[in-house]
Amino acid sequence: MTLHAGDEDPHPGAAVEAWWFWGWAPDASAGCYVGLECTGARYDYWAGLVRRGHRYLYVAELDGRGRRGGLEIKPPEMWADQHCDEPFVQRSLGNEAHGVVLDDPDEAWGRAYGERVPVSFDLEWYAADRPERDGDGYHQCGHIDAVIELAEGAFTLRGPAHRVHRWGSPHLPEGPVSPTGWGLRAPYRRSDGRCVDQVLTTEGFMGRVH
Repeated sequence: MTLHAGDEDPHPGAAVEAWWFWGWAPDASAGCYVGLECTGARYDYWAGLVRRGHRYLYVAELDGRGRRGGLEIKPPEMWADQHCDEPFVQRSLGNEAHGVVLDDPDEAWGRAYGERVPVSFDLEWYAADRPERDGDGYHQCGHIDAVIELAEGAFTLRGPAHRVHRWGSPHLPEGPVSPTGWGLRAPYRRSDGRCVDQVLTTEGFMGRVH
């Protein structure tokens, strides 16, 4: 099926729709991700930052309500949005939130108790190749230019990137192996109770449902 510029936008009537973005340093010393999954007016939102020698920074807003126009969300003490600058070429994402810094990444699968910290993401995603159709959606390789504002100052990340956009079904990674035990881990929990393990490698983020 051919992709059209409108496929960058929300698909009215889709039971569920998901946008995911990952970017990383070429040496896998740092990486970040942003995910948004919408089911009608309800949404789940995730963001994370991993850096060698630092604890995992995790942001999650699960079972949120009252999405604003487009893909903007504004729950209490948080804001996030994204928009298409040029279809299949450039996309901009941003958020302002409080995340938690986790000593043990596995805490993201539970109550995610950790040190609460302010954070904001400013991401520019650029295409490196044409999108590839993938079932009820597509995936695409690219590059990322990100500035992540932390309490201690700004962290800049530039490097390869990947994204997925699906409508009709959620994005559930199906990695061939368990990533636990190697690389920088960035797990997250879904609102349906399923836990996803992610690990950053030099080839990007790998993941599977745990």
